[in-house]
Amino acid sequence: MLQVSMFEKSVTKMRLSDLMKATDSFSKNNIIGTGRTGTMFKAVLDDGRSLMVKRLQESQHSEKEFLSEMATLGNIQHRNLVPLLGFCVAKKERLLVYKYMPNGTLHDRLHSVEEGGKALEWPNRLKIGIGAARGLAWMHHSCNPRIIHRNISSKCILLDAEFEPKISDFGLARLMNPIDTHLSTFVNGEFGDLGYVAPEYARTLVATPKGDIYSFGIVLLELVTGEKPTHVSKAPEGFNGNLAEWISTLSGNSALRDAIDKSLVGKGVDGELFQFLKVACSCVVATAKERPTMFEVYQLLRAIGEKYHFTAEDDMFLPTETGDVDGLEELIVAREVQQKN
Repeated sequence: MLQVSMFEKSVTKMRLSDLMKATDSFSKNNIIGTGRTGTMFKAVLDDGRSLMVKRLQESQHSEKEFLSEMATLGNIQHRNLVPLLGFCVAKKERLLVYKYMPNGTLHDRLHSVEEGGKALEWPNRLKIGIGAARGLAWMHHSCNPRIIHRNISSKCILLDAEFEPKISDFGLARLMNPIDTHLSTFVNGEFGDLGYVAPEYARTLVATPKGDIYSFGIVLLELVTGEKPTHVSKAPEGFNGNLAEWISTLSGNSALRDAIDKSLVGKGVDGELFQFLKVACSCVVATAKERPTMFEVYQLLRAIGEKYHFTAEDDMFLPTETGDVDGLEELIVAREVQQKN
């Protein structure tokens, strides 16, 4: 019988037969989510406890490289990243075992309401935005080596029982080399999910932190508008653009407030909604260098959510690069403006 206790100290190598049994031979009924990197399954152990198993698409890694990657990933721990508990290598199979997240993906919580689900209330959406920003800021600024995610979307943000967000798939991005000028080239020119890809990627084929920030901005837009990245239900007939393009059109017409999810409006938080929307817009500007850093995004969102006490003071961290501190004075001013409004 598989014991969860064996995971507590380090990432554990596991047997394929155990994971096959726990997922009912990777049954379609156990699929939690599907992405470009592979499929996530719910796995139930003999003692009734649940895990998540990610079955990777065919990996280019040799077994030795994969094992080395697992050793690195096992040491990457943060409250807003999905904890990696174990892995399995068997012939061509590459499986990752994670802690189970009972509230599924953010994508499904936001966009499956029409299937009978309950719409997410604003405090939970704000909490998710702040927590996911904290995790991504930690990856960009405090993790060593720093990590570019390269595939941020609402599908890779999972929610625990308390709606605390946990970023997944971060280890499937190439780890940033601290001396490699912050850049990480795409493997075989692959991009992220449709609607999340920064406009400069088509030209440069190079993944950067600013590309992650663009993708994260789309997630923030999903949270505040309730719209999908590639299909905008509220857009006028004949509009064939994506969510970012729709937001850009509204902004140009000084009609940005029209983007906010109607289920959230008029409940005493309109100021917070608009401030949140403005932060999202700053992340998706077309010019990469005009986007804020992830640390700045986290600070701005944290200021909006101050009254909810989502974060403790010990959540604060400073970026490791001095260049990112330059924007703090502006952030303090922005915070004061938010408090007045």
